Amino acid sequence: MADEILRADPRLRRKTLITIGFATILGLIALAMFRSWLTEIGTLPGNDLLIARLRRMIGIALTGSAICLALLAWYAVHQSARIRKARQWPAPGTRVMRDTRIRRGDAALRISRQLNALGITLLAFCIALGFMTWRMLATLG
Repeated sequence: MADEILRADPRLRRKTLITIGFATILGLIALAMFRSWLTEIGTLPGNDLLIARLRRMIGIALTGSAICLALLAWYAVHQSARIRKARQWPAPGTRVMRDTRIRRGDAALRISRQLNALGITLLAFCIALGFMTWRMLATLG
């Protein structure tokens, strides 16, 4: 029996590349703004103010990272549930960026378990980041 193949969606590939391009540009702009901000506060007198502002900015960045990890964890577990229900990977209705072999039965359930493990790992990292942020901002008093 020949392998079933889910054909790539060129439109999804284009959208993804455009989105990654915009995200990269926004990231570079944010990096330039942060660098400018850092240079500006570095010239201010008093190290205490500098340290407090840096900690606050790092706390905000860690919180943003934790939110992103939580969303990725949810997505992984959500996809795992879809795969487990359909006993097929990629789940029915999924669009892919490259031609992908469809796996069914036990092979799909293995991928589902791996996604669950990934979701739990990402959630653990999210909790750790939240704890680090809380500890860092709590010392600002």
